[in-house]
Amino acid sequence: MKITERYGLPFVSMTVMFRERPLTLTRVLLDTGSAGTLLNADAVQQIGMVPEENDLVDMIRGVGGVEYVYTKNVDAIWVGESTIKDFQVEIGNMDYGLELDGILGFNFLKQAGAVINVQRMVLSVINA
Repeated sequence: MKITERYGLPFVSMTVMFRERPLTLTRVLLDTGSAGTLLNADAVQQIGMVPEENDLVDMIRGVGGVEYVYTKNVDAIWVGESTIKDFQVEIGNMDYGLELDGILGFNFLKQAGAVINVQRMVLSVINA
C-alpha cells in the first residue's frame, strides 16, 4: 500500500466494516508511536458507530494531551493487502488541528506484521 505524506507525516487509507457497513477512510495517520488504532467519531458515525451503553470509556494520553474515547469491536479492518477480523478500535473527537479520519496504531501494525519502507513510501504486510 502506498504511503502519502501530509503535514510532513505518513498517511494511508483503510476500510472499516461495522455491523456489515463498510467505510473507507483516506486520511489515516500511520503512527508507530500510538498503542491503539483511533477513529474520528465524526467520520464513523455515518455507519452507525456511535456511543452505546455497553461501550468501554477510556482516557488516552498522547503528545496532544488527554482525550476520552470509547471502544468498539469492528467486523473487520482492511489496510492494503491485510484484513483483520474482530478488531478493537477506539473512537474519539481527534481535535488535533489536522484533518484526520483516524490513526493506524501499533496494535494493527503488530498484528498485521507490517513493514514500513519510508524510502519507497510503502506499507507491506507479512500476515496478508
